[in-house]
Amino acid sequence: MLLTRLQGAGITRMKEEQASHALTWCPDDLDKAYELLVLANESFEGELKDYDPNVTMVGAINRNMVTCYLDALLFAMFARLDSFEAMLYDNFEDEPRRKLAAVLRLWVNLLRTGQLIRVELVSLNSKCAYFD
Repeated sequence: MLLTRLQGAGITRMKEEQASHALTWCPDDLDKAYELLVLANESFEGELKDYDPNVTMVGAINRNMVTCYLDALLFAMFARLDSFEAMLYDNFEDEPRRKLAAVLRLWVNLLRTGQLIRVELVSLNSKCAYFD
């Protein structure tokens, strides 16, 4: 049902693995899983959300007490400033940097839309759940 809804919106990049992953983030809310996949698709297509002062940013969950510095650094760099956004553009020629920029765009987009960034996103690049 989730995939049918995505395809109806013209999103064909997302497959069953991505839909299942989104449902683990939002197990009781199909609409939130859909919104997550739409935001992920927009992020991977190169879209970056603007800072909105009316949105309450909730940040990221610390992963096993080891990502607090990374979370704080990314929050400081991207929450309200556009100074570092150039590194998020989709203009890299090699695949690892393109994937990293896409995951960072998703992190920033989740932050700027007021969504909690879960620990799975930090390891998302190694799992490649949204990139296969």
